Amino acid sequence: MFKNKPKQLSFLELHSHIKASALYSPESLLGLFNKFIDLSQFIPDSFYKAYYKYFGKHRSFSLESMLCAFFIQKILKLNTITQPRAVLFKSYELRTFCNFENVPSISTFSRFRKLFALEIEKLFNNIALFAHNIAFEHCPDLASTLIFDTTGLEPKVRENNPKFFQSLLRKTSKANPDLETNQVYSLVYSSLSKTSAANSNIRLMFINGHFCYALKFAVITNALGLPLAIHPLFNIDSSNSDPIEDKAVSDSKALLPCLEKLFSYIPNNFSTFSADSALDSANIYSTLKNSFNFSKIVIPLNKRANKNSTTSDPNIIISEDGIPICQKFNLPFKPEGICQGKNRSERFKWVCPLSSYKDGKRVCSCPQPCTSSKSGRMFYTYPDNLRSFPGINRNSQKFLNLYKKRVVIEQTIAHLKSYMGSDILPTRDHISLFSDFLLSAVSFLLLFILAHNIKLHCSKLTIKKLNKLKKLIA
Repeated sequence: MFKNKPKQLSFLELHSHIKASALYSPESLLGLFNKFIDLSQFIPDSFYKAYYKYFGKHRSFSLESMLCAFFIQKILKLNTITQPRAVLFKSYELRTFCNFENVPSISTFSRFRKLFALEIEKLFNNIALFAHNIAFEHCPDLASTLIFDTTGLEPKVRENNPKFFQSLLRKTSKANPDLETNQVYSLVYSSLSKTSAANSNIRLMFINGHFCYALKFAVITNALGLPLAIHPLFNIDSSNSDPIEDKAVSDSKALLPCLEKLFSYIPNNFSTFSADSALDSANIYSTLKNSFNFSKIVIPLNKRANKNSTTSDPNIIISEDGIPICQKFNLPFKPEGICQGKNRSERFKWVCPLSSYKDGKRVCSCPQPCTSSKSGRMFYTYPDNLRSFPGINRNSQKFLNLYKKRVVIEQTIAHLKSYMGSDILPTRDHISLFSDFLLSAVSFLLLFILAHNIKLHCSKLTIKKLNKLKKLIA
């Protein structure tokens, strides 16, 4: 019997294995990180100048050492600054990995995040650009798709304590015994302060599926789930009385600055944009198509938007997803593809829903025909309405497949928050929280770059060889 050869790992399989190792055995990655990652190539010169200007020439630890310490914090899922410091005290191997002779104080770690927030953002931009180029090299189809979403970090402020809301609920219920439960909840919500007493940037919002006081961020990834842009939404007001509507408005306001930030350091070579129905707006489709040159916009329709529109034919209406509907029988017309004659604009061709092919010819079996033609009624729509025609047929399987890829941004956000410790932070300072979220994204991207560098140096790689490599350089 012949033994099966060990399966070689593809790049995406290697990346998945590296991510799994970061979750379940992060200590096994430190040797690989030391061998295959050079942090200095990503650190901007301005970061070096700002860091050494603050600490002076008689510094006890380098900039690379501090960044390595935060990398350890993220992959070991340590939430507070005291935890990585305690681990560094106990572990000679980790101190060697960070090149620390002495472990920095808690205040040094804390000040680092706040003082150098702008430089940490530049570092993230450099690493995101490098990872983006790698993604285009390996998976151009997935790398050319942008996915947008928003999320929130919930600091430990008084208003997020469940006892705070329950206390207000009891007082309101006691003062208004005649009101029903839903009315009491509505009254309590309307009486809540729009911002936290600890920090005015921590605002009341509906996010992550519930009401809370949070710092909101816009996140953009590609279809591989790589975070390419993180934009804080500290200055977007919550003025709507309906929190669900308020979320949709704030999401739409966040889109433009986030895209402008992204394309300030990454070239605009993306063809597809995807987001949830909160961005279903005619203005947004126009901006994405005309200002940012996306050829396909994958956003599901929102019920709050426009209803069916009429046409010159009283028997035909256009549904909100751009499909002609026969009003006689309430049936959608059948798509016949795109046609474009000489000196004519592009059109979508539709044929009568009751027509079919017989002996190679189209024949209409409608009992109440709209036309004398045997092939039945034909109708044309023009892709001027970008909401109805976002560069791809809304009812096609391709549209559904592209929208399914939007789940990767939710997985990435969950990874950054839950698995890298950004969701449970004791600090209330919005700058420090932003820096910490960026450092989580930096660590996430470095795992992707690590997979690329390993694949580059070890082309024929199997799980067995990878495990042996871990042991050799551990």
